[in-house]
Amino acid sequence: MAATFALALSLGGLSPAVAQADDSSATETTDIQAAGDAGNAEADTPGTENPPTDPGEDAGDDGTPTEPGDGEQSTDPGGDEDAADPGDSDESTDPDEGSDEPTEDSTPIDASFSLDQSTMPVDEAAKAIPYTITGLKAGDTVTAEPGENGSITVDSDGTFAGDLRGNTELKVGDVVDVTVTVARDGQESKTFTGSVEITENDDGSEAAVSVDPQSQGIDSYLDNGVDITVNGCEAGEDVTVTIVRKGDDTNIWEETKTAGDDGSVSTSFMPGTGGDGWIDDFVVSATCGDTNVETTYSVTEDDDGADADLTVTPKIQKLHDFLENGVNMTLVNCHVDSDVTFRVSTKRDPDTEVWKETQKAGEDAAGSVQFTPEEGGAGWADDFLVMASCGDKSAETTFTVTDDGSVVDPKLSIDPERISGVDFIDRDKGVQMTITDCAADAEVHFEVYSGDEKLYEQTATADEDGAAGIQVYGLGDDPAYYVGSYKVVADCMDVSRSGEFVVTGGESGGGDGGDSGEAGSTGGGSSMPRTGAELTGLTAGALLILGGGAAIALARRKNKN
Repeated sequence: MAATFALALSLGGLSPAVAQADDSSATETTDIQAAGDAGNAEADTPGTENPPTDPGEDAGDDGTPTEPGDGEQSTDPGGDEDAADPGDSDESTDPDEGSDEPTEDSTPIDASFSLDQSTMPVDEAAKAIPYTITGLKAGDTVTAEPGENGSITVDSDGTFAGDLRGNTELKVGDVVDVTVTVARDGQESKTFTGSVEITENDDGSEAAVSVDPQSQGIDSYLDNGVDITVNGCEAGEDVTVTIVRKGDDTNIWEETKTAGDDGSVSTSFMPGTGGDGWIDDFVVSATCGDTNVETTYSVTEDDDGADADLTVTPKIQKLHDFLENGVNMTLVNCHVDSDVTFRVSTKRDPDTEVWKETQKAGEDAAGSVQFTPEEGGAGWADDFLVMASCGDKSAETTFTVTDDGSVVDPKLSIDPERISGVDFIDRDKGVQMTITDCAADAEVHFEVYSGDEKLYEQTATADEDGAAGIQVYGLGDDPAYYVGSYKVVADCMDVSRSGEFVVTGGESGGGDGGDSGEAGSTGGGSSMPRTGAELTGLTAGALLILGGGAAIALARRKNKN
């Protein structure tokens, strides 16, 4: 019996080509066809099935921790955006059960939440703040705050796209704390949180102003000031830059310069005297022609608890430099050969350890280490707390990593993560894989594996919102041939995300087939397992031609007996 497995791909308005198996062939084969939708506006928004290995995700997630280059232990120092807290258990209302025990239709909530945008223009946010939840079941109740929507009952399984409306009193600089609760009969509810920063409205201008650093301690500010850059003006145009305290219209400083041939202006502001009076939040405005753009920066108190025996360099650096070079830490005045332990956490969550290393003090009675994240993304832009100890001695200090926009933090969504073989061979269903938060027009590379064997790969171009996706489904008639697990790997600008989906047994074809093991674990009316090689073996020449010239070579394997 010939087995046909296909991943089907459609780009834009092109129809997917179909690879057909020759039933007269003496060898069992599996053909793969892929269906993709690069930058599909209707592509599912990602969940957090595979948490990123950087501090932008919840440090409490069960994802793989980031292992720093020189560290012994490392976990993600992430925020709470995807944290799920169990709520009160809802009693079952199923009249057929008459108890609170979960039924076949009442499974524990395994959902993921994400805000579509982490920053939004004030007018856009006043209309609606969109969010997405994956892994829901029909009948689930979603309650989101703040807003006037109330509770919404989900109509179907899968992904739910909602929004918060009625927040009309927002102002630039506000941070909206979003809380979304999912309730299901007979199960404990789950609550997710996130936040959206409110920014100036986009007036369509290409002009922009930036400040470096955006946050620093008072001593550093008094010594070094801030660097200001304005881009996107007309060459030869006068550019006026001003600084005011946030919430105050009185100019602290003003300077006018002429834009160069590239339409940019660079300047610096040194506060001079004033001491702690400079501890505040500031707004930098730049005007060229009829265009005015703004940004902000902050000056904070220096950590009074910092110990002169503990040093971290550099104290402030951009994200790109941090991911490339890390920070150096030194604790002095220990005893020779004593254990010196360094620990890093975020200032907002000092109890969650990001990285830790212990070493012996040298002959100079000092311990020195370097901390560089092995992997990461934009989530590493944060304020960090460093704690060091040797014997009875301990010390603390801080360092800051600023977001320079150089790193993407893509999210991978797989919907559904679990699908029956019957639904998998239905080309109107199948499995949708989506990457979001990539860069506009970036190439996103998808790969699908069964075990260690690559079944399929395809590159799609992200849309203007940084999203791209493909759909996969089986072309064969027997759903039992597809039972098993499949690994998905998606790469965006050298940042990889991975996840998996599982095809479970169905009623047709070769029995229920179970729901574990690599793809192709059943066959031919028997419940005995078959090797993944037999299922994923491809005939020579299994080639799919797409859109009049884009050829995708599919993986080939010899069938094993």
